[in-house]
Amino acid sequence: MNERKQVGSGVVDLIFLIVAYALTLAAVFSTYCISTGSDIEIGSVSDKKYVAAATTENVRETEKLREAAREAVGPVYITDNEVMPQVLEELESYFELISELRTEYVSGAELSDLATYAPIEEHGDIKLTATEIKALCELSVTDYSEFENKVTELVTSVLQGGVTDVDEALLTIKEQLYLSSVDNSLVGVAYDIITGALKSNVFIDEEATEIAREAAAEAVSPVLIQKNQKIVDENEIITEEAYYALEACGFIRSESYKMSLIPFAGKCLLITFMFLGILLYFTNFNRKRILMGNEGLLLFALYALVILLSFAVSSLQSFYFIPILGFLVIVTLLLSTGIALIFIPVVTSITMLITGGDAGFFLFFIISGHIMVLMVCPTKERGKAIFRGFLASVISGIVMLAVNAVDGQALNPRSLFDAAFTAAVSFVYVIIAVGSLPVWESLFGIVSDIRLSELINPNKTLIKRLMLEAPGTYHHSLVVANLAETAAYEIGANPTLARVGAYYHDIGKLSNPQYFTENIVGESPHDFIDPYSSVRIIKQHVVDGLELGKKHKLPMPVLDIIYEHHGTGIIKFFYFKAKTNKKSTKEVKEQDFRYPCRKPTSKESAIIMISDTTEAAVRSFNNNKKEMLNDLDGVVKNIINEKVQDGQLIDSGLTIKDLDVIQKTLAGILKGMYHNRIAYPDEEKTSEEKKPEKAEIKENKEVKKDVKEVKKQDEASADKADKADKKEDDKK
Repeated sequence: MNERKQVGSGVVDLIFLIVAYALTLAAVFSTYCISTGSDIEIGSVSDKKYVAAATTENVRETEKLREAAREAVGPVYITDNEVMPQVLEELESYFELISELRTEYVSGAELSDLATYAPIEEHGDIKLTATEIKALCELSVTDYSEFENKVTELVTSVLQGGVTDVDEALLTIKEQLYLSSVDNSLVGVAYDIITGALKSNVFIDEEATEIAREAAAEAVSPVLIQKNQKIVDENEIITEEAYYALEACGFIRSESYKMSLIPFAGKCLLITFMFLGILLYFTNFNRKRILMGNEGLLLFALYALVILLSFAVSSLQSFYFIPILGFLVIVTLLLSTGIALIFIPVVTSITMLITGGDAGFFLFFIISGHIMVLMVCPTKERGKAIFRGFLASVISGIVMLAVNAVDGQALNPRSLFDAAFTAAVSFVYVIIAVGSLPVWESLFGIVSDIRLSELINPNKTLIKRLMLEAPGTYHHSLVVANLAETAAYEIGANPTLARVGAYYHDIGKLSNPQYFTENIVGESPHDFIDPYSSVRIIKQHVVDGLELGKKHKLPMPVLDIIYEHHGTGIIKFFYFKAKTNKKSTKEVKEQDFRYPCRKPTSKESAIIMISDTTEAAVRSFNNNKKEMLNDLDGVVKNIINEKVQDGQLIDSGLTIKDLDVIQKTLAGILKGMYHNRIAYPDEEKTSEEKKPEKAEIKENKEVKKDVKEVKKQDEASADKADKADKKEDDKK
């Protein structure tokens, strides 16, 4: 297996982010061009059917109704209560002057000769001719008193009714004078007196009038073009009303090009800040779950698919079909819940900008998205994922009902149908998402926890073979799985992958199980062969494991763990055995005793390496459990330090803090596993070592037979090597 490059490295992920940003801007620009539409004119024929994408106010029609409401409101009048007393006082004063003149007047006398005449001539706005004044002077006391009372009464009555227009009030007074008891010859005199005295006492309150008109305008409900409402059909004549409705919905280009660019510029700015937020999330707040391998490529592909599908279904004028919920289910099951949650507002906002969604659109996907992710995320079984997705889909239907209610729609068959249809479409997306997981896993080499959980099934062929053919290795794998799973959980790695990887990491030992310590009963076959042969067999289990894994179609992350769980580490026992072998004259090279594999490239793989070595080391303390328990922390710490110093963890992504947590976790679990127990009487009995059973003797014979075969293979290989060297010497 060649060195694998991390497709999800920071630089490549940044490139994916930039491409996704460019794709988003392109989609928004395309919808902007479509929404601004072709040139539409009143009286022209519509080239297609236009339907409102969202509930929109027809501003022009609303303004027309409001202007009509304003005009329908009459002026608001205010009465000046000080005018009436002033007018009556003036009349009273005038009649007093006439009365004084009457006492001095003698029939036939010249008015200009009378001292009391001058004040009458100069009095205020009431101007009577000399003839009219003489007529008043010649009246009897009774007639004069009746005249005065009638004039005062008429003025008082008119002012009490309110005088807005003096001319209109005088016409009314003139009619009333002719119908009154005033002598016809004196009607003109009375009219002239009233004309001079009468004033308006009711005025238009401009401020109150404007307030009343604005209140009437505001009371007019806006004219709404309902979502999915047809504005004009294909091949229909565009009327003036339809034209302005199209303009309100944004289907007509703005007269000002600069003004039409402002909404697009605003969208671009919002999208820029959203992508900046994503970048900050992955660089600062997602260190425990970074994108590894092809995860960045998968996330980019899913996002691009959602954007393109949203753009495609935007013409349907309905957000039921936008696949946001399906996208979230796949991201949750294949990547992580955290990534899915951070993408809910981002994808919702961007698709809303693309499709022209409203507040209801945003509310629906924000609420339904969170419910879907949080209900599906704890699932590790395909059936449960679909069932939980079904429940989340039902809730999304209820959310749609609530959103419609907020939008002012009553509970009717139409709204119930919308809710049921939304739930059905959401569930379809759940089925598609869960059903398509194998496709995504195959394309991008990423495995879901659902797929991993299925691999732990004891009925799986390789697990069964381990149980039957290499029970020691199987038990060892179980212990390593418990250690690795717990450690992965504690540092924020994938515990399911760690467990499954531990189950399968040693499947290569199935080829020669009797050559591995945990499966050896009786004499070790390595006692009968040289260290180089032993190392060759030990190394081979990694290659055999890869071949078995590929044959049984194990996912790539598990194959990586099989290939990486020893890294390039040295097989110390046989290395030192070779160095201390006095019979051999061959130079002992350290490289010959190292695994020719790859160092761990993931946290899970590194955890299994540490857990595997730790379990083997602890097992070697079987004869001195007390010593092991006393220094278990030191044992685990030394193993980790050795791996670090040997450079085995350099590509794993583990931090110093992670290693400290792993060390404490493994030590704690092992202390619980190997704690001291009460010694029972049977255990305290001492006896001589039992003689080998027949089965053991038989097995030892088989081991020796295998050893002979291995020796023959080694001798044949050595002969070939000698012949090859001899040929080289002859050529020289």
